[in-house]
Amino acid sequence: MEGKHKVTETTEEEAATAREMRHASVRKVWRWLASGITTAVIGAAAGVYVPKLLDPPDQRSVALNVVNNPATVNTWGTEEFGLVMPKGKTPTGQLPTDCDRVIDWARRNKAVDQEVTRVRLVIQGIADKGVLIEGLRAKILNRSPKPTPAGVGLRCGGAQGEATPRQLEINLDAENRSAKYSTNTPGQLKPFGFTLEKGETEVFDLAATTRGTAEWLIQLDLVVGGKQETVDVQNRGKPFETTAWKSPQIYKLPAGSEDWMLCTNMPHGACKNTR
Repeated sequence: MEGKHKVTETTEEEAATAREMRHASVRKVWRWLASGITTAVIGAAAGVYVPKLLDPPDQRSVALNVVNNPATVNTWGTEEFGLVMPKGKTPTGQLPTDCDRVIDWARRNKAVDQEVTRVRLVIQGIADKGVLIEGLRAKILNRSPKPTPAGVGLRCGGAQGEATPRQLEINLDAENRSAKYSTNTPGQLKPFGFTLEKGETEVFDLAATTRGTAEWLIQLDLVVGGKQETVDVQNRGKPFETTAWKSPQIYKLPAGSEDWMLCTNMPHGACKNTR
C-alpha cells in the first residue's frame, strides 16, 4: 500500500482554517435541514441524503435527527403555537419577536407545549441490508387525565402560507398510541411498512395531542435482517412534554407583528399591548 498516498505537512493555521470551513459547511446544512426546506413527508420517499449530520447511531440501524421547533418546519406554516410557562413564572424584559426564537426562549425557561407537540423526525438508513419501518408510536412515561396547573401562556405563529395535510398524529390519551395520518386522502399510501435502504432519508412530521398532561417518548419499530428492533427517540435527551392547561392570561405575538399583547383567556377576552 505504500506509495499510493501522498503525505503533506500542514501548519496549525492551515489546519484551523480547514476545521472552520468544515464546521461552517455543517452549520449551513443544518440550517437548511431545520428550516423546513426538506418538504417530503412519510408516504413519499424523500430521496435526500444528508451525510454525517444525523445523531450518532451507536449500534442502531438508523441515524436520527429530531427537529423540535415547529416554527422552523414549513409543514406547520399556518399554525399558531402555544406554550405554557411554569407556575408563578411571568415573562419579563424584552421578549423575542420571531416565533422560532420565542419557542426556543420559552423552552429554555421550562415552558411546555400546550395541547399539541409538533415534531419533525428525520430518519436515515445506515444498515447494509436495509431497514423495514414497521411503525411509530408514543410511549407514555407520566400522564394525568386532567391538566396539571401551570403558569401563563405564550402564543405565536399563524403566518399566512400553505401547509401540507400529509402529517401524522398521535392521541396521547388513547389506548392505542400508534401514529396515523391526520387526514385521509383517497389513494394515500400507508405511513409504514416500507424499507429504508442504506443512505436513504425519510421525514416524519408528527403532532401529538392530549387533554391532560403527559411526558412521553417516540418509539420507532424496525425490522433489520429479520430481527425486530425498537428505538426510543427523546427530545434532546429529555421526554417530550405536552399539557392542555388553559392559562388565565396569555402573552400573544400576532402574526407579522413585533408587539406582544397580554390577553385574558375567556370568551370575548380583552387584549392590551405590553409596551
